Amino acid sequence: MYNHKDLEKEIESEWEKTRMDLKVKKIHEKDKPYYFCDGPPYVTGQIHPGTGWNKIVKDSYIRYKWMTGHNVRNQAGFDTHGLPIEVKVEKEMNIKNKAEIEEIGIEKFVEHCKAFANKYITIMTGQFKSLGVWMDFDDPYITYKDSYIEASWDTIKKAHENGLLEEGNYVVPYCYRCETTMANYELEYGEETDPSVYVKFKVKGKENEYLIIWTTTPWTLVSNMAVMVNPKFEYVKARVGDDIWIVAKERLDIVSEKAEANPIVIETLMGKELEGLEYEHPFQDVINKEYNRKVVLSDRFVTLEDGSGLVHCAPGHGPEDYSVGKQYGIEIFSPVDDHGNYTKEAGKLTGKNVRAVNPEIINILKEHSKLVAEERIRHRYPHCWRCKTPLIFRTTRQWFITISKMKEKMLEQINDTIWYPDFAKERFKQFVSEAPDWCISRQRYWGIPLPIWKCDKCGKIKLVGSRKEFNPEFQNIKELHRPYIDKVTFKCDKCEGTMHRVPDVMDVWFDSGNATWASLRTGEKEIYGNQSDLIIEGQDQIRGWFYSLLGSGMLKYNTSAYKRVIMHGFFVDEKGEKMSKSLGNFVPLEEILDKYGADVFRLWSLSSAVWNELKFNWNELKDAHNDLNVYYNLIVYLKKIVGGNSQDSQNPRMKDIILPELKATEDKWLYSKLNSVLKSYKEYVEDYHMHKAVKVVRNFLVDDVSRFYMKIAKDRMDTDPETVSRLMYKTMKYVTIMLAPLVPHITEWAYKDIFKDIEGLESVHMFSFPLLDDNAIDAELEGAADLARDIFSQLLMLRQEAKIKIRWPLKNAVINLKKKGYLKNLSDFKDVLKGLANLKEISFVEEKSEDELTKVLNSDELQKYDSDKFSLYLNTKISEDLYEEGVFNEIKRRIQFLRKKLGLVETDAITTSLVVPAEYQEILGKWAEKLRTMTNSRGILFEQSDHSQLSKLSDISNTYKIDGRDVKVFIKKL
Repeated sequence: MYNHKDLEKEIESEWEKTRMDLKVKKIHEKDKPYYFCDGPPYVTGQIHPGTGWNKIVKDSYIRYKWMTGHNVRNQAGFDTHGLPIEVKVEKEMNIKNKAEIEEIGIEKFVEHCKAFANKYITIMTGQFKSLGVWMDFDDPYITYKDSYIEASWDTIKKAHENGLLEEGNYVVPYCYRCETTMANYELEYGEETDPSVYVKFKVKGKENEYLIIWTTTPWTLVSNMAVMVNPKFEYVKARVGDDIWIVAKERLDIVSEKAEANPIVIETLMGKELEGLEYEHPFQDVINKEYNRKVVLSDRFVTLEDGSGLVHCAPGHGPEDYSVGKQYGIEIFSPVDDHGNYTKEAGKLTGKNVRAVNPEIINILKEHSKLVAEERIRHRYPHCWRCKTPLIFRTTRQWFITISKMKEKMLEQINDTIWYPDFAKERFKQFVSEAPDWCISRQRYWGIPLPIWKCDKCGKIKLVGSRKEFNPEFQNIKELHRPYIDKVTFKCDKCEGTMHRVPDVMDVWFDSGNATWASLRTGEKEIYGNQSDLIIEGQDQIRGWFYSLLGSGMLKYNTSAYKRVIMHGFFVDEKGEKMSKSLGNFVPLEEILDKYGADVFRLWSLSSAVWNELKFNWNELKDAHNDLNVYYNLIVYLKKIVGGNSQDSQNPRMKDIILPELKATEDKWLYSKLNSVLKSYKEYVEDYHMHKAVKVVRNFLVDDVSRFYMKIAKDRMDTDPETVSRLMYKTMKYVTIMLAPLVPHITEWAYKDIFKDIEGLESVHMFSFPLLDDNAIDAELEGAADLARDIFSQLLMLRQEAKIKIRWPLKNAVINLKKKGYLKNLSDFKDVLKGLANLKEISFVEEKSEDELTKVLNSDELQKYDSDKFSLYLNTKISEDLYEEGVFNEIKRRIQFLRKKLGLVETDAITTSLVVPAEYQEILGKWAEKLRTMTNSRGILFEQSDHSQLSKLSDISNTYKIDGRDVKVFIKKL
């Protein structure tokens, strides 16, 4: 029985001792280069099963590429900077905000971050290795290393030289807990409950005329600087009590319903007629900001999907508002500080948190009689991707990569890249086409420092690409992190002022975006180039690593950083929901490995199309385990028939495994099928459809070899052992090679146990992929075998329905073929089917009527089956001769079972004693010699009594029910 724990532990120990991974890699160092780039996981904790799946997919392609003659660059990577780690370290150090980091000291905080990263690099490496992953973990690329930082600096420097780096004010997502900006692609959306209010803005010079606006962010009303209307929409002036409201015509009924008002339309006008209309701030006396606010036009940002058709515009707190503000020259007013609190321009609200103040602003609106309606809504809202705080949008001064200047070229590069699946390319193109300029600056500590120095007098900037560009007195600073790098200064060559580094660090996605060149060791660029041949990551990287790699590649080399992308889905529970400890549906990787092992997890996860969601399913894992158990048992059987490397083999080891001429139909079929599978397997993997390759080899192993061929071959071991053993050796050798990239532990075990001493290589993973024997492929023969196997399955089903076991022979069956051409192909499998189905005769006919078929069978005890290919009639009548043979088969099986329980081999002789009913004794008398020969019994004794004495004299015994009668079997080894 396949014991994954002992087997995998033994193999991993041997790999570690011999460093087999390095030996395999060295074999291919002169082969064609193939650059695989590992997307670096964040080192923030133990790996999720989905992270394990990611590495398994990568490992399977790496191993296959080695087997097909490639020098694969297989370096592992780890992402170690940014908020993912800072947030974890803050919790460990009991830090609540940035001010406390400054108090404790940046150096101490940064050193703690590095220690945290190193801890989980070690933990995660161990977990990946336990999955059989052969990536280079001895020298992984780590984003905090100085060499990596310098390579990333050089990318920023090139962006500056090409006019793609800019500093400016812009509205960006901002986390006031982490006190830093976010990039748009970092936003994590979740459900949030917020106020939904309709507000009156009084038209200047009118006693009771109001613009009606709608917002779900009352806190931004403090920064209101304009109202947007769509010039193409119809608007109305409607009398509501003593007031006149201005609302979009199509939204009037909805607004009135929410306000419980009964409006009367008194005028209709187009939106463009409202342009320039001035209005008053709804609570001007509360804030300190005076401004000439007016209506502006926007057909882009004003819709009729919700609200009132008039959009409150705060250019300091929304990207769309900012765009309109720039268009009309409106002041970009943003009275919010780094802590998310109002500044002094907010007047009486100064110092209050902007999101917490929403209820107070609603009360102010009520006090000023400006609140039309109020309710609560549940909607999608952006959160910080690490601390989960709801974000705000605010205007800050940041550094940007102007994506807008190179977007057209980026889209061209996407078209030139191969994507699996193809629809991922379209999703990515859509994302890139809508992407804003890339905000790369972050106001944090643990990250790649921005390599930008600015003169404190004239403002001139200097970009640094490496440590070598520092003045001599700074060459030996401890490392290129804060706070050490902050001490480096330059003299300004323009005004003699001092240039200090801009204190920000870089967006952590910029780190990983430099992976394809920043990870290269000395001399590797000349071998592998700068473009990765393949990257493999999850669908969330559409707006993550796929994007940052593309953007960084454009900055560095004006081309994409990768040639080919495999995008995988999410790892989810059986219902398709994200796994989460809080939801109680999370299954730890360790639990899966403990129950089934790494190879089962690998085989199961690789059997699904990688771009689909991988739904966790214990039953499917069990199926994968059963298939590996089939493989294990076939290897055990193969060792028995061909020898192997152990001393207890029954047969001497085969010194020269040469396939003889194949004459039997089933042998020709198996060899044909083997080559067809090899061909399909290779085509599927070369086309990056690993799941199809996995399916074809699993089906071949289980259905073709185990369930079909082996049922025939075991009986032929008595008559043609050489052909069967040699064909099985070749078949299982090739199956082992195909399985090796998928399930590396059990295939290495099998290779050691049987193949190593014969083949000579040190490991199965040193094999080249086998060459095909195209001449052996016979499609017609394979088609006939498929049909024969289908017929065999239905014969078994009909037996089951008739409650007749396979050991009881039946007289005959007729198969009526419904399409011409089948008859010729099936004739070769006639004897095979007779033997498998335990039939005395089987007949194939074409397009016969039911009357004709029943005449052939000449029986009124029939079981029938019908399909579009054939109809099947099985004669289930058991004659006296068939009954006697059935009894013989049943008793023979029981004797063989007891032999097996004693651990006997075929050459071990026994004596057999049987206590059977009188009628069975008479039957067995006719079959005694055959029973003696087939069970290697020196004698068969038929006893009637004194069972206790027989028990004392025998080594093993048991009582069985055969056709309702007791049969007692006693055997003793001689």
